[in-house]
Amino acid sequence: MGGGIQAPRDSLGQVLLALHEAGGTASRAELTDRLGVGRSVMGYLLGELDDLGLITIDRNGARTAGEGGRPSHLVTVSPSAPTVVAAHIDADTFSVGTVGLGGRVLSRSEHPLRSPHATETLDDLASVVSSYVRDGVLGVGLAVSSPVRTSDGFAPAALHMGWPGVPLRELMRERLGSVPLQVANNANLAALAEYRHGAGRGATQLLYLTTAHVGLGGATISEGRLFTGAHGYAMEPGHITVDPAGALCRCGSTGCLEVEADHLALLRLLGLTDVSLRDVAARVDALLAAPSVSVLEAVRQVNTRLAIGLASLANIVDADRIVLGGTLGRLYTLEPGVVRSTLAERAFLTDLAHTPIVPGELADSVLLGAAELALQPLLDDPRGVLKN
Repeated sequence: MGGGIQAPRDSLGQVLLALHEAGGTASRAELTDRLGVGRSVMGYLLGELDDLGLITIDRNGARTAGEGGRPSHLVTVSPSAPTVVAAHIDADTFSVGTVGLGGRVLSRSEHPLRSPHATETLDDLASVVSSYVRDGVLGVGLAVSSPVRTSDGFAPAALHMGWPGVPLRELMRERLGSVPLQVANNANLAALAEYRHGAGRGATQLLYLTTAHVGLGGATISEGRLFTGAHGYAMEPGHITVDPAGALCRCGSTGCLEVEADHLALLRLLGLTDVSLRDVAARVDALLAAPSVSVLEAVRQVNTRLAIGLASLANIVDADRIVLGGTLGRLYTLEPGVVRSTLAERAFLTDLAHTPIVPGELADSVLLGAAELALQPLLDDPRGVLKN
C-alpha cells in the first residue's frame, strides 16, 4: 500500500477507476467528461481496455448524448473481467466474498469464530478463502480490526479478539501459498469503500467514523488518498479521550471514544451489561428499531461523546464531509441536533461546525473495502497486471 491507496496516475487506470466508481456502467461521454480528455483519446483508451477483456462497449445502447449530439456508447465492466476475494475478521465472526469491478459482491458467506486463538481462526479463514480462489481471481484483500503495519502486514493491536500482536500477512501467506494478499485496517477500508461507492463520493477531505459489534474506528481520505501515516498506524480515533472519568478501555486508558460511543456503551448506559458479544449487535438493532424514552436518552449521551470526539478530529482534519458508518449513522439520525450543537460549541472555526454529516450508505463497507485493496494493483496498472 505504500503511504496509502490513491487514484492511479496511469491514464488507462484512471478510466478503469472512473468506470469502477460509477458502479461498472457509464457512458463514453461521462467518462470523457470525468477525465477531461478528448473523444479520440478516450476512444483509444477504451479500445485498449476492451482488448484486455476488462470492458464491453455497446455502440447501440447509448443512454446519454455525447458531443455534437451523437449517441454516446455505453461502457460496462465485462462479465469475464477478473475478480478478487475479500475477507474481514471481526470480533466474533469472519466473512469472505467474491467482488468484481464496480463494487459488485458476487458471493458472500459469514462464519463464527470457533476459537479465540489466532492460529485456529486463521486456519479456518484460509480454508474458506481458498475455496473462493478460482481462475480469474487477482488476489485477496483482508480487513482486520487492528492497526496494520504497511511494511509487513503486522497487526499489533487486535484488542477485541484478544490478539496482542500478530504477523497477519505472513501467517496468511503461509496458508494461502502464492495468491497475492494485502492486509489493512477495517475502518480504513470501509472509508475507502464509502468514498468510492457510497456516502463519501465527491468529497475532497473525508472524515469517516464507524462502529459495529464493539469498538470504534475511523479514517481520513484526502483528495482520493487514504491517509495511513508513516507506518500504517495513522487515524485511530477510537483512542482519543472524550471523558477522562469514563469507562476503562482495552488500551489501558479511560474514557476513549470507542468505549463511550460503541454498542457496548449504549448497552452500558441502559444497564444491559450481561449481553454476550455474539448478541450485542442484534440487541442494539432491536433497541433502535423502536426506541423508548430511556433508549433515546442513552442515544443522546452517546451522541454527545461522539460529537466531542468529532470536534477534536474536525479541528485537525478540516473535513468537507463527515460520514458515520455502522450504528453511528443510525444514532446520528435519531438525534442529529445533539451532535450538531455539541460540534458547534467545540469546533475551533465556524466553518467546521457546519461540515455536512451523513450516515454511511454501504451495508457491507468493510468487505467492499477489502476488495478495493485487492483490486488496487489492477486499477493502478491494468496493462501491467494482465500482461504479466
